[in-house]
Amino acid sequence: MKKPALYVVAGVIAFQLLIIAGSLVGCFTVYPKITNRDPGDGRCDGEGITELMAQITAASFALYAGEK
Repeated sequence: MKKPALYVVAGVIAFQLLIIAGSLVGCFTVYPKITNRDPGDGRCDGEGITELMAQITAASFALYAGEK
């Protein structure tokens, strides 16, 4: 009965990684092309992505501990 729950958690982690990948693509390709933007607005400073990566790391360790 453990395996379906682990697959759900792994799916959630994979989805979170896709969100981070989309954010990175947006920051490096789309955001610099915006013409009327304030350079000091801090949207792509990496702070939000850092928090998401910390959450994914914690979830990955939980998944590994649940598997044992």
